[in-house]
Amino acid sequence: MSTAYYALFHLLIAESVANWRKANHRPELARAFDHSTMKAASNRIQDRKQFPFEGVDSGVVNALKFVAKTFVVLQENRQLADYDNSTFWSKTEALSLIRSAERAFAGWQSIRDEPIAQQYLLSLLVKRRA
Repeated sequence: MSTAYYALFHLLIAESVANWRKANHRPELARAFDHSTMKAASNRIQDRKQFPFEGVDSGVVNALKFVAKTFVVLQENRQLADYDNSTFWSKTEALSLIRSAERAFAGWQSIRDEPIAQQYLLSLLVKRRA
C-alpha cells in the first residue's frame, strides 16, 4: 500500500517541481509538499463548485478526477496499512489498489500538459485560503 501511494505522491511532486525553472531548487521545493494539502486539493477536484471544468474536454476531466481520487484512496489505505495492524489485506485488495495506481500513472501521462492538470499540480502545493 505504501509503495503504491508514494509512487503516485512522488510522481505528482516531480511533475510539479519540473515546472520550476531553477533545477537546483527543485529538491528543496519538493520538500514543501504536504500530504494533507495534497489530499484536500485532490478532494476538491471532485467538486465542480470548487474546481470548475468549463470548456475542458470530458476525457481530460475524467482522467484528472481519476488521478485525484486514486491519490486520496491510496493515501487513506496507506494510513490503514501502516498504522492499523488489525486490518487484513487480501492479495486481491492489494493488487486492485496497485492497478489503480498504474492506471493513475497512465491517465496522468495522457493529460499532464493540459492546463487543468497544471492547475491541479499548483493546487497540490498551495494551501487553499478561505
